[in-house]
Amino acid sequence: MPDEDQAKRASRWRQALARQIAPVYVANPKVAAVLVGGSSARGHADRYSDIEIGVFWHEPPTDTDRRAAVEQTGGDWIRLYPFDADEQVWSDDYTIGRAAPDQPQSGILIETCHYTTRFMDTVLRDVLERHDPADLKQNLISGVLTGMPLHGIDRVERWQAAARYYSDGLAVAMVNAHAQFDHYWRVEMLIERRNLPILYGMFSQVEQKLLRVLLGVNRVYYFGFKWLDVVAACLLIAPSDLVARLNRVFQLTPAEGGRRLAALVEETYDLVEQRLPAVDVARLRKIFRHRRAEWAQPPLDLAGGAAAD
Repeated sequence: MPDEDQAKRASRWRQALARQIAPVYVANPKVAAVLVGGSSARGHADRYSDIEIGVFWHEPPTDTDRRAAVEQTGGDWIRLYPFDADEQVWSDDYTIGRAAPDQPQSGILIETCHYTTRFMDTVLRDVLERHDPADLKQNLISGVLTGMPLHGIDRVERWQAAARYYSDGLAVAMVNAHAQFDHYWRVEMLIERRNLPILYGMFSQVEQKLLRVLLGVNRVYYFGFKWLDVVAACLLIAPSDLVARLNRVFQLTPAEGGRRLAALVEETYDLVEQRLPAVDVARLRKIFRHRRAEWAQPPLDLAGGAAAD
């Protein structure tokens, strides 16, 4: 992370630019709310940070609606994405400003995501009432909860007020969705086979699942892992020295990294056991600790030896 003063400066000018962009969307009467999200809204932007803008519509935007808004910003197009039916989102990428007049698409990236208000209401019901732990839905709620409203403030604040209640049921659902670690015995197998690309991919998958479990324990919505220090700062209930230990897994020998990661899993299970007794941690430990039998030679009854009666 940048130092605090740098992060504040980087965030403030991005917020200011978002305020300048917002009116081009607000001019369309179909727009119900606009907010700036991501690191710019949370206050920890750095030189790599783009500007994430969420636009919420009373009715679905047309391509003409979206094009007209970007053209009014004077920005340089990158892409107008088609509607994503799975995520119920329309996305636009464009840049504002140029490093030099003859260098289009060299300014800061603006990532705009468009949703209907009906979809936002549905996502809130799915997550808050039905305890849906899906990343995409949690990420949207997190973006609204930590976002800075630029238009439709009353509506955004109602969404934010609803999202602040993170129930025990949702925490249990989040943990149950991510706390089962199958086939950890493969660490030894992959080391013996000298298959480090797959081994480190496995380490990464386990660590990301661990972080999701800890988000559930801490009742924090998933918002991506691009900022590990920022995520860890939200995890008041977590193994000690979490970030350093997660990183160290990849700096040690593969065998020692595997042992250190296993210790993090066990400590996380301890926390789940203490905080969420509804989760069957004993079953999770049994699955995690399982080691498949190794066969250097076939069993006797298959090798022509004496079979048991």
